[in-house]
Amino acid sequence: MIRLMISVEGPSERKFVEQVLMPHLLDFKVQVANPQDMKGNISVDRVSNRLNILIHHYDYVTTLYDFYGFEQKSAGETKKSLELKIKNRITCKQQHKIIPYIQMYEFEALLFSDSQIMAQVLGIKESWANNILKQFKNNPEAINNSKETAPSKRIEKQYSYRKTTNAPNILSQIRLSKIRKKCTGFNTWINKLEDLDN
Repeated sequence: MIRLMISVEGPSERKFVEQVLMPHLLDFKVQVANPQDMKGNISVDRVSNRLNILIHHYDYVTTLYDFYGFEQKSAGETKKSLELKIKNRITCKQQHKIIPYIQMYEFEALLFSDSQIMAQVLGIKESWANNILKQFKNNPEAINNSKETAPSKRIEKQYSYRKTTNAPNILSQIRLSKIRKKCTGFNTWINKLEDLDN
């Protein structure tokens, strides 16, 4: 059994890991320890300090942070460049054990994987979510990251959104298979985690 630690940005991601990812990965002989909640304030320096401690206690360590939430991003920073920075800040002998993952652009993008379920749970119009998806070629992970139009900000304008309860609840109902079909970056990450025992 592979022992995996997932370092998460906050309580919403932690609940999602506990409710959805932990039971799923057990089928692939990957045992996820209780996720480590960074409680926001994500930066390469802060993350690397924490991961360099965790990496010695597990077979693998991965992350679930928002691109939008990263602090001190340099101009032109990308998901790949941030993931590479995280990997490069891990002790050389342990780098093979780290799987950095950053969600584009926000964890809430995953909620747009099923407009119908999101609308039902939040009591909003399904057409509203579908119209947003159309703007981004039906790719939830492309919903942009400005302060006014990030996925969570869009939802908050429609509903009194409670991130820590609404997001994990909606994603549990959508189911992992549907999220993976709509969100290719997320799916690539899950494929890597499923393959750890091989």
